[in-house]
Amino acid sequence: MIKVSRFLTMSICTLFVFGLVIMPLSAGLKDKLQSDGFEGSKLSDIWNIDNPKVGKFQVSGGKLNVTGGFNGNVWGGSDALFFYQEVSQRNFDITTDFVADYKGGSIVAGLLVESETTKDSKDRDGEWVTLKLWGRGGDDNNAVLQYQRRENDSEAAGYVGIYGEGDPDKLYQPKAGQIPISMRLKRDGDTYETWFKPDAKGDWVWVGKAKSVLKDPVKVGIYAGIAETDKGTLEVKFDNFLEASSSVTAVDSKNRLTTTWGDLKTQ
Repeated sequence: MIKVSRFLTMSICTLFVFGLVIMPLSAGLKDKLQSDGFEGSKLSDIWNIDNPKVGKFQVSGGKLNVTGGFNGNVWGGSDALFFYQEVSQRNFDITTDFVADYKGGSIVAGLLVESETTKDSKDRDGEWVTLKLWGRGGDDNNAVLQYQRRENDSEAAGYVGIYGEGDPDKLYQPKAGQIPISMRLKRDGDTYETWFKPDAKGDWVWVGKAKSVLKDPVKVGIYAGIAETDKGTLEVKFDNFLEASSSVTAVDSKNRLTTTWGDLKTQ
């Protein structure tokens, strides 16, 4: 009887220990997105991570600091280091402020809403909507803003392959180096609308509005990566990830004071 009791006690302890190890690996499906000002010295457990070996990250100084890794593109595949929350939330309004510092290659960083259970235009599993900064390698030596689906940015469907292309009044091509930017993506059922702030200040600039049927649950979050196999560098400092209906407070990237998403949205 004593041996049986000891065995049961050991089994329960073993399950408890394994539970502690396994649970932090996945934040699981949530009812609503939560905001994060990246305070403290570790990543909040509200986040899941895809492609954890593609790059490195550290939370410090009120920022999520990401070093982009090679083969980390978001175009034909979702291969960048991706921090996400998984939800079945039909309406949300998210923003992020960050500074991307790159040179010597092609890089990507931005907002992503991904459904693993939706077929894309080429009948592959996995479809998404992304607003991204694409730092172009080669002779361009600058960056552009893109609003896309998976390997598809048809303007006829409301997407924008390169923002302002062909329109000098809308030209957005910051030189390689440190590029501050703010991004916003709103979901209203199957409708997705996007904005950005050049230099991460001023009024929101409208990018595009499109329909995309993404089956829930969806992965929603921020990402960064180098879209090259062996060249280029990328350092991204994310100030925040903010959602309009979230009750969680975040940190104002301008003065580091605690504030709500609504306060930041109007700046």
